[in-house]
This record gives sequence, C-alpha cells and structure tokens, in this order.
Amino acid sequence: MKQLVHKTALPVLLLVLWYAASRFGRISPLILPDPESTIRGLIALVQNGDLALNGYVSLKRSMGGFLLGSFLGVSSGILIGWSHLWEDLLDLLINFVRAIPKTALAPLFIVWFGLGDTSKILLIAFSSYFFTVIPTIEGVKNVDALYVKTARSMGAGEWQILRGVVMPAAMPAIFAGLRLTVTTALIVLVMVEIIAGNDGLGYLLQEARGNLDMATMFATLFALGVLGYCLDAGMQYLGRVLMPWRKGKTLSA
Repeated sequence: MKQLVHKTALPVLLLVLWYAASRFGRISPLILPDPESTIRGLIALVQNGDLALNGYVSLKRSMGGFLLGSFLGVSSGILIGWSHLWEDLLDLLINFVRAIPKTALAPLFIVWFGLGDTSKILLIAFSSYFFTVIPTIEGVKNVDALYVKTARSMGAGEWQILRGVVMPAAMPAIFAGLRLTVTTALIVLVMVEIIAGNDGLGYLLQEARGNLDMATMFATLFALGVLGYCLDAGMQYLGRVLMPWRKGKTLSA
C-alpha cells in the first residue's frame, strides 16, 4: 500500500494542478484543455476506432524497427566488444554516424525508400541500432577478465566463453540499452509520422494540431504515454525472466 501511494502521489498531484490551471487559471483551451475535455477526446478516439487503428499501425512499425535494429546492435556489439580487430575497424564509423540526429535523416530515408512503412521501419531500426550497440559493447568489455581466464584455464572454447560467461555477465547492460531503445523507437516513429505520415499516432497528433483540437492532441499524447509505459514494463518483465538472479535486486538506504 505504501509503495502504491509513493508511485501515484506525483501523478495525482500533477492531475490536480492541471485541473486547477485549466479551470481557474484563465488559460485558453487552445493552449491547455481541461482534463474533462481530454477524457472526452480520448473516449471519442476509442469509439470511432481511430485510436485502435492508428495505435496498431504505430506499434507495428516501432516494434518492427526495434526488433531489427536491436538484433543487429546486440549481435555486432558482442562482436566489437569481444574483438579488438572489429573494434578498431568500426569504432570511428559508429561514433561518427551515431552523432547525427536520426530524425534529421527522415527526409533522406523517405527519398530512398518512399513514403510507406519501409522508410519508417528502417529509420527506426537505424536509430535502435545505435541505442543498443554501445551498451552491448560496454557490457562485453566490462566483463571481469578473471571469469574469462578461469573459463579458458578449464578448457572452454571461445564460443563457450561467449555463451556461458560473457553473455550472462553483459546481459544487464544489454537490457538497459534495450529498455531505453524500445521507447526511443516509438519517439522516433512519432516524429517521422508527423513529418510524413498518413496514419499512425504521429499523424493523429499532426491532424489534431491542424484542426486546433488540443483535447485530441492531449488524448493522443496520453495514449502514447500509456503505450510507452507498457512497452517499458514488458521489457522489464522480459529482463526478469531472462535474468532471474537479478530479481528484486535494489539498493536502499
């Protein structure tokens, strides 16, 4: 019960402040709609099917890009972290390209791959790659050398060391990157849908902005927040399943 109060105290306070500001603060609804209008906008999106349809489209795109980019990021990150040769070959290129804002590449991807799902998924995959490859490299490189030496002294081969020693030790860092990436993929997608979309949650935001429908905009933002929270919670659950030894491990004063 105490934990529930701690988790809900700040959201409830923000909701109260929002209600007071919109109702008594003489703020135009074109700037800040009241909570009731937002709830009505959310109900309308649910009833007319716009939220389900566009939410599904955005989820499909973001998860497609996330899975592709993360798979490539984790795979190459393990290789680069484990091999000095691959690190020397790819380090400069990776650090140069990852400094470029990924949303700035949206027009280029649209020119190359068109306005359909392909350009959006590939841009998300491109972004996801850089959010996963760096934590993976660091996770592999920070594995205690004593573990590796001990495994080698017992006759373990390179593949056995990678699978049985390096991967379990690097898994927390890898999942930290995946947890960050799964919501970042959604953020990048919404930006692309705002720029060049004819469906999806980003398109809903852009359409509501064009109609000066702030209630629908806030309702869509709320839906995005819920979707992002669910994706993050799902990634945390997967991490607990794959890393049971870390279950409930927290620091407290």
